[in-house]
Amino acid sequence: MNHLTIRRRSALPLLTGLAVAQSIATFFVRRSNLDLQQSVSAMQKAGWLAVPSGPAAESLNSLAAAFWGALFYTLSVGVGLALATWALLYLWQRLGGSPRLLWVAAGAWAALAVFINFRGWVLYPTLFVVCVPLATLLASLRKAQAGRPAEPSARLWLMPLITLALMTGLWATQFNAQIFTTIRDHLLLSNPVGRSVNDFYYRYTLHAAQSFKSFGQKTLRTCRLASVADAQSPEHWIRLLANHDVVTIQGDTQADVLIQIDPKHVVLTSAAGDRMATDRQAFLTDPGLWLGRFSEAGDRYAPLRRLTFAGLLLGFPILLFAMVDGAVGRLAERFVGGAAVIWWRCGVCLIIGILLLIPMLARHTDIPRDAVASALTAERWPQRVAALRLIEREKLEISAFPQYRHLIQSPLVVERYYAARALSFSRTPATLADLLALIRDAHPNVVCQAYHALGRRGNPSAVEPIKAQMAHSDHWYTQWYGYRAIRSLGWRQSR
Repeated sequence: MNHLTIRRRSALPLLTGLAVAQSIATFFVRRSNLDLQQSVSAMQKAGWLAVPSGPAAESLNSLAAAFWGALFYTLSVGVGLALATWALLYLWQRLGGSPRLLWVAAGAWAALAVFINFRGWVLYPTLFVVCVPLATLLASLRKAQAGRPAEPSARLWLMPLITLALMTGLWATQFNAQIFTTIRDHLLLSNPVGRSVNDFYYRYTLHAAQSFKSFGQKTLRTCRLASVADAQSPEHWIRLLANHDVVTIQGDTQADVLIQIDPKHVVLTSAAGDRMATDRQAFLTDPGLWLGRFSEAGDRYAPLRRLTFAGLLLGFPILLFAMVDGAVGRLAERFVGGAAVIWWRCGVCLIIGILLLIPMLARHTDIPRDAVASALTAERWPQRVAALRLIEREKLEISAFPQYRHLIQSPLVVERYYAARALSFSRTPATLADLLALIRDAHPNVVCQAYHALGRRGNPSAVEPIKAQMAHSDHWYTQWYGYRAIRSLGWRQSR
C-alpha cells in the first residue's frame, strides 16, 4: 500500500460503509418482516390474538418499513464498524504506515467475525462484519500524489480527538440507566423536530428489533406439537403452552419451535436446528423455566445485540460529532485558513455539545413532597414533570392533587406521558377513566404509558377496553405495550 494514501476527508469512506450497511440491513429486516407476517397470519387462522395485528401488521409487507427499520442497524452497527475502520486506517497513515498495525487490525477483524458467530452461524450479522469494513477500506484508499505539500495544520490533527474526548467526559457525567429516556424527554419531546425523530424511532424500531430477538424475547412464539400421546392431549398441551405465549399453529408456516412429546420426554427443536431435551414431568412442573433455557441455549443473535448496543452508545454520537465537525470545517474554510480552521471546528463543536447538555441538567429538579401541589402548576414544565415523577416514585394517590387534571390534556407530550405513569398507583375510579381516555391519545408514547399504568393498577375490567383499542391501532409499539398490559392483568391466550 505504499503507493496509496488515506482520504483526508471522511465523508466518502463513511458514506460508502453506511450504504453497504443499509443494504444488508434492509434485506435482513425485510426477511424478518415477511417471516413475522406469515406467523401472524398462521396465529390468526388458529384463533389466537396476534401482535402486531390489524392495521399495525399491514406494514410487515411494506418495503418502506424494512428500509426505514434498517436505519436502526445502519446508525448503530454500520456506524460503529465504518468509523472504527476509517479511524484505524487514518491512524495507520499518521503513524507512517506501520505493517504491524495492519496485522493487528486484521486480527481484530477476524476476531470480530468469530465473535459474531460464536453462538452459531448467522448470515446477516456476518455480512455486516465482513462487508462494511471492507467497503469503508476500499473507499478510503486513493493514489498518493507526488510532491503533495504537507497540510499547514497537520500538527493539530489530534485536536478534534481531544475535543471529542472532552465532550465525552462532560456527557459521561449524565450517564446512567435512564440516559436514553432523559435524552428523549429533554432533547426530543420538548420540540417539534425532536418529536419527529422520536416518532420515527418508535414507528420503525420494532421492525429491526424483531429480527435479532431471541425466542424468549419475542412477544409471541409459534410452535408445532408432535408425538402427543396421552388422554389430555393435545388440548392440554396447547393450553399449557399458550399460558406462556407459545401458540400452536397449523399449515405450512415454519414455527419457532417444534415440540415433540412422548411419555417420558419433551424435546424442543428450533427453526435453526438447535435442540434441547428434558424430562416430561420436569417440563410440566415449570414450563417457563425450560422455555427460558431453550431460548438462552439457541440465542444466536446475542453477539449482534451487544455489537448494536456498542454502536448505538459510541458510534452514533461520534458520527454526529463528525458530521457537525465537517460542516463547521467547510464553513470556516470560506473565511479562514490553516490552523484557524481546526480551532474553529473544535470550538464550535464544544459549544454545541455544552448547549445540548444544559437541558439535560433540568432532570435533576428536586421537588419536596410537601410542594407537589404547587409544582404541578409551576411555570416551567421540568418542575411539573418532576412533581409527576415524584407522585409515581412515592406511589402517592394522585387524586389528592386535583392540579394534575390539566396535565393530562397538556399540549406537551412529555407531561401527558408522565401524567399517565403517575396514575399507575391510584385507586380512585375517576382516575381509571383518565387512563382509559389516555389510551386514545394522539401520541404513541403516551398511549404506551397509559397501557403500562393500567397493567400496574391490576384492574381486570381494563382488559376489554385495551383489546378494543389495540384492534384499531396502526402502531406496533402501542400494541406491544397493550399486550403486556392485558397479560399483567391476568388475561391468557385462548382460541
